[in-house]
Amino acid sequence: MNRFAGLDLLRAIAGLALIVCHTAFLLASLRLPDSVWLYLGLVGVEVFLVSLGFLLTCRMLEVAPVRIGHRWLRAIMRWWPLYLLMLGVNLFISGAGTSSIQWMPYVVFAQNLAWPHPGFFGEAWIVATAAMIALLIPLVLRFLARCSFVVGVGWIAGLLIAGCAVRSLVIGLQDPDFDFGVRKILLMRLDLPFFGVLAGWLWMHRRSGLVRWRHALAASGVIALAATAYVYVSIALDESVLARNALLPLCDLGCVLLLPWACSLRLGDRLSAVLRVFAASMYAGLLTHVTVLRLGLILGLPLAAQSALQGFLMLSACILVCSGVAVLVWWLLDRPWLLLRDRLFPKHAGPIRER
Repeated sequence: MNRFAGLDLLRAIAGLALIVCHTAFLLASLRLPDSVWLYLGLVGVEVFLVSLGFLLTCRMLEVAPVRIGHRWLRAIMRWWPLYLLMLGVNLFISGAGTSSIQWMPYVVFAQNLAWPHPGFFGEAWIVATAAMIALLIPLVLRFLARCSFVVGVGWIAGLLIAGCAVRSLVIGLQDPDFDFGVRKILLMRLDLPFFGVLAGWLWMHRRSGLVRWRHALAASGVIALAATAYVYVSIALDESVLARNALLPLCDLGCVLLLPWACSLRLGDRLSAVLRVFAASMYAGLLTHVTVLRLGLILGLPLAAQSALQGFLMLSACILVCSGVAVLVWWLLDRPWLLLRDRLFPKHAGPIRER
């Protein structure tokens, strides 16, 4: 049985939420505010990023010591190859001769160092943030290896608060908008890695207590996410300094509180195997689903629904196609590459830590 089958379920739902976010125009006849669909995308991405930090932390805490160079090489081989391939695909289908789009900054994620975030290949910011998490966490855990549980919690909380303070300072000085500034610029997300680190640190050191309280924690997480949904849908974020400061940390905290319940969830072997494939292909899905929609527009496929029923049917078709493409890309490209990476740079490069 998969060790974290429930977490795979949570990540699969998050991936579907992101696809729905970008195809919700098919449900225009429902006349729901765009913010409802955009919120699904926001939560889907935050679940992906927080759970990424959590999984990396758990894996590294099982190994002693954390070899930073080894972890960085694994991270580079994880995030860049498929990303660069999809960047090339999007440059090709956009017809960018090159003068209209400054593509070189995308290669090193420099497009995420200033705002507003560029419109071309907008999903690139997710990969940049994931890479930041994967490169930063080994440094943090190498330091935390010397710390007791309580001291480690203190350091993690301090770093998390420091990241929030940087965001508050930039918001106060520059007044960036929420979506293309606060949410997508790396400088504004320095607190994000530490939500995953905190969840992983607590899980590895106090697992039994978290499991005992998992239902209460999950209920609190749902309440936190419901609060963020209310704020996102009902408040003009670009006009509220408080909302721009508090929305993302509250959302990430809600994701953290859901993790003990998700990691404790027991599912059947067959369902676990299916979810494992979907969760493994989530990165490919993040990079490919919008490209699939762009190709649909270029090919002239009908992407306008005349009724709610037709919209739901077309939305279902889009979800199936995008999910299928994601699994196919993972199976044919991502998976073989990761198997090669694991042969060159094995996961456990040191002795397993005794617990």
